[in-house]
Amino acid sequence: MRFRAVVSCFAIIAFLPQLALAARPAGEIGALQAVFDFCVRVDPSEGRDFDKQADSLFKGFTPAQVAALRKSTEYRRGYQLLAGSLSAFKGPDGVLACQAISDVPHEARRHEENPGRKPGDR
Repeated sequence: MRFRAVVSCFAIIAFLPQLALAARPAGEIGALQAVFDFCVRVDPSEGRDFDKQADSLFKGFTPAQVAALRKSTEYRRGYQLLAGSLSAFKGPDGVLACQAISDVPHEARRHEENPGRKPGDR
């Protein structure tokens, strides 16, 4: 079961860049928002990074357009579909998956926070 969850997680991660580069239909934006919301919950130390990535989904939209998009059936369907799947990831698997989609690799971030450490040091 754990193996299946990890494989599913990495499949989702592999698919995310394609979603981000697409014309961004409402369902895909909802699905991406679900991923970022999940990551903020499982890895709050990186919450700002995930919030920035989530905000970038709506770049170029007016506040009224964002509100309308979030109310759309397609957006809610995409959000709920992925949010339901992500709830299966618990503990370190969820954190690992979220670190994999973050802009800055976690090891590099750890090095920035502790300059005396080398990336890879634990």
